[in-house]
Amino acid sequence: MVETKTTILETLQLEGIQELVRPPGPCITLLLEPHRPGGQSKSMAEIIKTQLKETARKLVDRKVPASVQAELLEPIEHLADDPQLLRGSHWGRAIFRSPGLFRQFELIGPVRGALTVGGYFDIRPILSDLLLPPEFFVLKLSKTHVSLLRCTALRGERVALPKGVPETLEEATAFKPPDHDLENRSSAGSSASSMHAIRFGTGSGRETQRTYLADFYKAVDRGVRELLNANEAPLVLAGVDEDNALYRTSNRHPKLLAQSVTGSPDGALSELELIYQAYAIVRADCTERVLRGLVESRERVAPVRYANGLNAILRAAVEGRVASLYLDESAQMHGVFEGAKRGGRWNYGEEDLLNVAAVETILRGGAAFSLPAGRIPDGEPAAAILRY
Repeated sequence: MVETKTTILETLQLEGIQELVRPPGPCITLLLEPHRPGGQSKSMAEIIKTQLKETARKLVDRKVPASVQAELLEPIEHLADDPQLLRGSHWGRAIFRSPGLFRQFELIGPVRGALTVGGYFDIRPILSDLLLPPEFFVLKLSKTHVSLLRCTALRGERVALPKGVPETLEEATAFKPPDHDLENRSSAGSSASSMHAIRFGTGSGRETQRTYLADFYKAVDRGVRELLNANEAPLVLAGVDEDNALYRTSNRHPKLLAQSVTGSPDGALSELELIYQAYAIVRADCTERVLRGLVESRERVAPVRYANGLNAILRAAVEGRVASLYLDESAQMHGVFEGAKRGGRWNYGEEDLLNVAAVETILRGGAAFSLPAGRIPDGEPAAAILRY
């Protein structure tokens, strides 16, 4: 019997991935692309029903008993009438079903619709999402005001800056004049005794505005650093190029990411689209850090602790020797894993062997990462750093 809580739509958490990959099978993985009602040739209900028929066929091919088939398919059948799913979503969805387990997760994407049935859940498409931190922040910039969003669970909520920190340019200019006074003083009259101070401007109106704006952003940066002082969460800027560049000249927050969401946060860019783009930036940054870690580890460890042959990696994964596994997201290597019956997990025929390596690595406390096509050294489909 599947517990009610497992039918809740969740966000992926790295801490719970071992529990997810533990079931021995048969394991059904259903990936659904983001969708809008009326925006595609088929409705989501039709897509679910088509996938159900294909799932049933694959279960028959793998000689899964009819009683087990019926139990496995029942909660998926209910999805065709799920109002939340039928309303549409900006995010993709991963559905995992095996005896005693039914869980659904929102995914950032890009997600391609897919269905697999086998001895393992297909976790390769979700590995990039597992890299994401539990939270990050987005600073929305404009020439008149700023606002800070805390992003978690694929949602954003506004966070107030510390007391005394201006959130509008009007507030900032009311506090004090800019740090760089654009006005000089000159003397009036015909002699030193008749000198009076008069002011004249040395900059254009645009330069004056830029100076005030720079000081505004400096004050905001101080507030952001105060608020996020002990927080390791990344910070993403969102604004037009000019505002993003100007803010960066003042920034001293160490976790500000190099890439920004470009476009006016008060214009055509909706908050949902802004959050979507910010998540993509954070995920790309995490991926680059993983790549740097792979290169550094390869240079640091002894040659016997670096493996890039699939057979060697599979053996090491089952033996619990893989500390970190790196997979080319575009690579395909299907076959039958010869360690057929292990820990109650039965061989259901050909499977994605790179996915098998990922699951076996995670089950034994290792980490698995999906990397962009062609980024693994020597053009290999996989690489691993071994514990010993």
